[in-house]
Order: sequence, then C-alpha cells, then structure tokens
Amino acid sequence: MNLIFGRYKFGRYIWAGNAGTSGSGPGPTPGGDDTYIPGLVQVIFFNRDGTKTAIFSNDTEELPFKELTFELTENGCGDGKLVFNTFPAFTEIQYNQRIDVYLFGSRDPWWSGTVLTRPDSGGTASKFEITCYGLYERLDKVQLFGKEYKNMEVADIVRDIARNVESKTGIVFNASKIYNVGYTVTHIKFDGVSAKEALDQLSEFALDFVYGVDSYREFYFKAINSEINEEARIWVGVHCNKFEPSQSIDKIINYAKVKGGAIDSNGESWLAEVQNTESQELYGLSETVLTLPSAYDAADAERWGQYEIDKNKDPKLSAKLGGLILAYPKPDGVFSVRRLTTEGQAAITDLDGTLRTYPITKIKYTVNGDKGIQCDLELGEQPDPPISNYLLALHRNAKNNEALQQAANEQLKGG
Repeated sequence: MNLIFGRYKFGRYIWAGNAGTSGSGPGPTPGGDDTYIPGLVQVIFFNRDGTKTAIFSNDTEELPFKELTFELTENGCGDGKLVFNTFPAFTEIQYNQRIDVYLFGSRDPWWSGTVLTRPDSGGTASKFEITCYGLYERLDKVQLFGKEYKNMEVADIVRDIARNVESKTGIVFNASKIYNVGYTVTHIKFDGVSAKEALDQLSEFALDFVYGVDSYREFYFKAINSEINEEARIWVGVHCNKFEPSQSIDKIINYAKVKGGAIDSNGESWLAEVQNTESQELYGLSETVLTLPSAYDAADAERWGQYEIDKNKDPKLSAKLGGLILAYPKPDGVFSVRRLTTEGQAAITDLDGTLRTYPITKIKYTVNGDKGIQCDLELGEQPDPPISNYLLALHRNAKNNEALQQAANEQLKGG
C-alpha cells in the first residue's frame, strides 16, 4: 500500500492512508483551493510509474525530516537535500526517484527533482541525508553523436534536441515553451557532446536566451527577461535583514580570437576576431582565446564570440540577500506569499535609499523546525573561488581540445 505521512485535511492529521495512484497532476490541495497556510511544507515521493509512495509534512507532531533545502536557478530546479532525524525505513527510496516540494499550501510544486544519493541502514550516523538534483542535470546524461545542422533556425535545432532528450529522460517536451530566435545557424555540428553543452552554445547563439527544466518537469528555451520582477521588489531592513552588494573585475574580457571546428589550408582553426574598444580604454586590455568546436562557419563563430565579449566587458555586479520575508498582507487583510522565480530583475532599495537592480541568479529555500521557511537570494554573477575557476577551466579546455582534434581528424580524412 502507498502511504501518506502527516497529511493535513479538514483540520485533522492522517498518519497513514491511501495516497492514490495518479502522479501526473499537481500535488495535494490543503483546504481545497490554493490558499496561504503559514509554514506548511509537503514533500512527495513518486515511483517511476507516477504513483505516490509517501508524503511527508511538517504539520505532524513528530516531524519525520529535520531539514529541507532546495534551489531555483535560471536553468530551473537546482540542487536539493532532505535530512531525516531517523532512517526512513517506512518508504523505499531509490535512485532517480522523483520528489516534489510544496510550500504554504500551494497546489503546484515549488520544486521538483530526483534522488541522487540516499542513506543506507545499519550505520552509526545520527542524521540521514537524501541529496537530489533538478531534472536540468539530466541534460548532462544525454549525449549527441553526429548531429549536424545547416541553415536552420536556432529554435528548430533546440526542438530537435528537446525531443531527443524527452525520449531518454523524464523531461517533458512542450513546444509552447520553446521560442523562435530569428537567427539561422549556417553550420554547426555536435558530435560526442552532452545535450547540456549543446544547449549552452545554442542559448549563446540566440543572444540573451536561457534554457532549463521547470518545476513541472517541462523543458523551456526563452529570451532572458530584463523587466522588474514585481515579486522581487525588496526594501532592505523591511523585507529582508541581510544585503551584501559587491563587484568584481576578474572576469572582464574585451579582446578574443575564436577557434572553431573548421580548419583552413594552413591547418589553423581561427574563425573570428572580436573585441570591445570602449572596455579596453576603461579597464585595460584583457585578452583570451574562445573555443567553439561546434562552429564551422566564421559568421556563427563571430556572433557567438561577440556575445561573449559583450557579456564580459564590464565589472560584474552581484549581491547576496538573506532573511527575506515571504508573507505579505493583501489590501483586504488576507495574507499571501511571494512566489519568487529567477524570471526578470530584482529591484533592491538599500539602506541609503538607492534603488539597485540585479538579475536573479539563484533562490535558496531552507526549511527546519526552529526557523521555519527561510529564503535567500543570489543576485548578479557571483565571483567564483580561484580553485573553482582553475578546475573548471581545466575541464573545459580538455573537452574543447578533444572536440577540436576530432573535427580536424574528420576533415583531414575527407581531404
């Protein structure tokens, strides 16, 4: 039998009952309609066939989990973690099992992910952690081989990849969430790269587009919204108790040569040269080599390279915001709650009364018994630790060099 633990219904606590068999629709509906219920958290586990194996809720007298954290990023649902006080022997938790999280009595999930690691019984641990990730990470597990596109709209290439991803993962292809770009790629090839790597490049070709998987497990590809997110209009000291702005110049790039997959008669793979002279005058010359192994045409390489320069020509502004108050009263006195997403810009009025705007990079929710539901934001592009940059560069360079060598070998064979 499928079991429900701590379900809130009509003012009574149901410790165990039939959870039903449908897992395709929205989650439980406390009170019927979507109403604000202070502090209510529900976590639902699903089998692969969509049946619910258990529902954990923090409205029980003996809370089955100690802490819950999950993140939302521009690519959709990010990492999650569920910490149990005791080993959860009452439900079978398996790798890749789906988990949905509902806050404040919402009928729609705030986050959806799958199990990455799970605890085992028989040890001496005093707490038991389940780590999860959003379905966006599954894009890294789908490999593209010999996928070649010529004179195609960017969005049509994305649709082809999305259909391929849907056939291999739990990510849903929804054509209405993939928007046309208005740019035709001349010649691009993906061979031995992940769907995530391919989509990274296509979103950059599109210029200011973003892709990901949302809390409904649906893939999206859309333009980055630069409008103010009204849910993210925040006064420091009134709506939050922590605001730490910063800026960094460590990622400035204002001149680059671009390498691609095509080689010329001299055996070289330079396809384009891009720069921003205004940035050079303001901050000095900062050069790099950009590599796009999938590009076989100079026009495509130049478009992508110029986008990289425009994105990195100025200092990066960022901020961390914590202790955000989510509940607020409506004009009629009824309370509601901020349903934050990474869509649009946050408008922060600081302690000096200055209005600052930032892209919403990451939203992190933390739920525990002592502090309830907490929300922290990362705004703008956060500076990375030096070791993180170094390791990421090593991995990226190795992948790029491998792809370039493969492209060169193919062309030399053909010649």
